[in-house]
Amino acid sequence: MSISRAYFMLFLVLTITFLVGFGGIWIYTKFNEFNTESDNLRKEFIKKQKDILVHKADECVNFLDYLNTRAESLLKYRLENFVNQAHAIAIHIYNENKDNLSDREIKYRIKEALSALRINNNRGYIFINNLSGKGILYPFSKQNENISLINLKDINGNYIVKNEIELMKYKDSAYTKYENSNQLKNKYNAYTKISYIKKFTPYNWYFGSFAFLDDLQPEIQKEALIRISQINANQDNYFFVYKKDGTCLLHIDSTSIGKNYKDYTSKSRRENVKQLIQAAEQEVSGFVNYQNPYTNENDKVSYVKLIKGWDWVIGAGLLTSEIDKNIEIARAELKSDVRKYILQIVFLILCAIIIIYITSKMISAKMKQNFTSFNNFFRKASTQSYQVDINELHFSEFQDMGTTINRMIGIRSQKENELQIAREKAEESDRLKSSFLANMSHEIRTPMNAIIGFSELLQEDDLPFETRQQFFTHIRNSGNSLLNLINDIIDFSKIESGKLKISKTHYSLNQLFDELYHTFQKIKISKGKDHIELKFTKGLEESESVIYTDPLRLKQIITNLIENALKFTETGSIHVSYHLNESNLIFTVEDTGIGISPEKQKIIFSRFRQADDSHARRYGGTGLGLSISKKLAELLSGDMWVESTEDVGSSFFVSIPYLIDEKANIAPIKKVRKSGFIKDLTGKKILIVDDYNVNITLIKQMLQSTGVTLSSADNGRSAVEECSTSHYDLVLLDLQMPELNGYDTLKLIKKDNPNIKIIAQTAYALANEKEQILGAGFDGYIAKPILKKNLLSIINEMI
Repeated sequence: MSISRAYFMLFLVLTITFLVGFGGIWIYTKFNEFNTESDNLRKEFIKKQKDILVHKADECVNFLDYLNTRAESLLKYRLENFVNQAHAIAIHIYNENKDNLSDREIKYRIKEALSALRINNNRGYIFINNLSGKGILYPFSKQNENISLINLKDINGNYIVKNEIELMKYKDSAYTKYENSNQLKNKYNAYTKISYIKKFTPYNWYFGSFAFLDDLQPEIQKEALIRISQINANQDNYFFVYKKDGTCLLHIDSTSIGKNYKDYTSKSRRENVKQLIQAAEQEVSGFVNYQNPYTNENDKVSYVKLIKGWDWVIGAGLLTSEIDKNIEIARAELKSDVRKYILQIVFLILCAIIIIYITSKMISAKMKQNFTSFNNFFRKASTQSYQVDINELHFSEFQDMGTTINRMIGIRSQKENELQIAREKAEESDRLKSSFLANMSHEIRTPMNAIIGFSELLQEDDLPFETRQQFFTHIRNSGNSLLNLINDIIDFSKIESGKLKISKTHYSLNQLFDELYHTFQKIKISKGKDHIELKFTKGLEESESVIYTDPLRLKQIITNLIENALKFTETGSIHVSYHLNESNLIFTVEDTGIGISPEKQKIIFSRFRQADDSHARRYGGTGLGLSISKKLAELLSGDMWVESTEDVGSSFFVSIPYLIDEKANIAPIKKVRKSGFIKDLTGKKILIVDDYNVNITLIKQMLQSTGVTLSSADNGRSAVEECSTSHYDLVLLDLQMPELNGYDTLKLIKKDNPNIKIIAQTAYALANEKEQILGAGFDGYIAKPILKKNLLSIINEMI
């Protein structure tokens, strides 16, 4: 059987089985969902109605809270108006009679006028005290007049008059509030007393009146009942309000209002109200199921809530029988819908079977055609680079597969091309590697040849003094060349690993140019090129030439470019300059040398690459100088580029940001002491600590002429013992030693001899090592190879 025919049969059987099974399961599921939905419908409807009842009940409670909150403000407002009215009357009497009557007569008239004033159903009145605490007017308590009330307390022990007098010291009017803790307190502020007092300046009196929040409770409750009667719980129900003792305050049946439920003629109504009140007292709020007194069926649910402060029970109910009627109607509608769905599904299943049969035949034929196309492809692709014709495929999956196959064929061809290119690059890399190693070997062996060769010649006894001096010069120059090579390799390694740090400071470009000019004038002569004109041009005034950068790395870049220019220039001139271009400084090194071809300009900044890297090249070098210089320029947030014409000359450009600080002090370039300067160190003692005896011998020879007393130690522990038993003015301490390194040795020596001077000597020449050494506690630093003039200079500074 073919794959296409097997697919057709399997697809047809699975499709019919799936549709029939799915239809049966769907019908069965619909019946179960219908039963579950009808039950949930009742529960959800009741729950929704209950939520409405709770929301409306909370709305009533919130309104009661609002009324009680407003009650205090209303009472304060009434008291303030009442006292202000009395105060205005008193002021009027005083102003009308102060020029005609005595103070005694005026006081009498004021008291008479204010004694008759009343508030809150004649329960409130105006009282008067003087600011010394003596009672002046108490219409309902005559015994308080003309006596000191300063120690008068309320039932809670609060000083009433004393507190009022204290308020009058700082205010002209004020409110006071006292709560009776001996009574039952609640959230509705019952039993709360509020007073308003106001100063009467002419006689150092203050007027006042007071009232209780309880006095407003009947008024508030009346307003609350009116508001609750206007709230509809739902379409068919209403709110009712009972007191805890059973008295009806609000009901849709107006004949029930004012009656006690115990007096109802219907027994079921009496039981229902009793049940509601008991539930409210026990739960504070909740739902109660009980019998409908009109239908005698248990189909009523009420939500009740107890208002403790007023001993009210408010609530509203709903009839579940109405819900059940609605559910039955919905049930009938659902059954009708299910029958329609069943007929529709059966019809859809039949239609689907017919459509799937026809579609399966078409798909089967097209699949057969697709397989034929793929079979033809694999037959041809085994022997040639052949691709699938996507237009012959009919399905997106097969088209995607064909696209993937074609992409695979394309990638294979591309990889073959890339492999060929990679092979060529590998061969070029091997050639560059061999060339670099050959260059490195040449650059190392050349100075080493001079050092070893001239060292052997120096052993001859009959050499003239001038010849010996020439040999010494050749050895020193070769050693310097070798040291520069090592420094380039170390710098390149630090740059490649990302560990080379930039240490910026303020530095004068003009001072740097002066130093470079004097240095390269000597180098030019030493290289036999004194006929070449060397010119330095400064682009800024002295005050503007101080910039914030790393002077060591900037000097290294420019030095490298000048050395290259000097190396590749036989006649003509070398011009070094800088100028300010907007916010950048542009350094330029121009020469009239051999120039660089356009092809070579693209590679000279690459590592290990030179314009001429053949064995027959005229000029030496490792190919690291320009690569290091460009990386250093980038680390200084700048750039480097070249413009050159063969046989005419080259111009190298370096751009760095022009960063200045007008308040910065110029750090002058330190001048090295002349090599001939030797300080008399007679009587001084120096300890040389190094694990390499040749270094100890070298330093001793350098210091022999100073008269200093020298001792030595070949490890850190011996150095610590020497310093503990003998006094030394200075210690030359190597950092890398066995048993105990230089840093740990420093700590142990300084622990017992904190004032002794210790100079670190190290063969490590990495960037920022000086800062690390000085930060560890060393007093000075000297790098190997050690030059005599540098050694004498630092020793002279220390001792």
